Amino acid sequence: MIHATEDEGRVIKRMVSLLPLSEERIKSSKLKGHFGNPVLLYKAKLTGAEVDKFVQALFSSLSAGDRKKLEYELPKHLDEHGALYLRISKQLLFENKIATSETDVIRIKLKLKGSFKPHEKLSYYRRLLR
Repeated sequence: MIHATEDEGRVIKRMVSLLPLSEERIKSSKLKGHFGNPVLLYKAKLTGAEVDKFVQALFSSLSAGDRKKLEYELPKHLDEHGALYLRISKQLLFENKIATSETDVIRIKLKLKGSFKPHEKLSYYRRLLR
């Protein structure tokens, strides 16, 4: 989500420069915030090899501390279907860093396709974090 006070072009360019995303895959929709202010919601749907590249780049860009914390808290970041939810700092993108955060974030949802059992999804994400 990008708020009216933020430069949407700058945020998208930073995401694309730090992670293997193409701007063509990113779609936007207009929403209204709590007080009626405009908010842009950006989504990118990746499939196949794009997902593998994105996930590898995302996880390898996290600090060792972020990866360890995420691995420890992994069950809290999974929904009942095994989708993984992450929040990375929007501000740190402008310092060429990818870090987990709870404030001013870009939300990422990773949903595995296929017939993984819940414990297999957990194991898969843990392997990626190591």
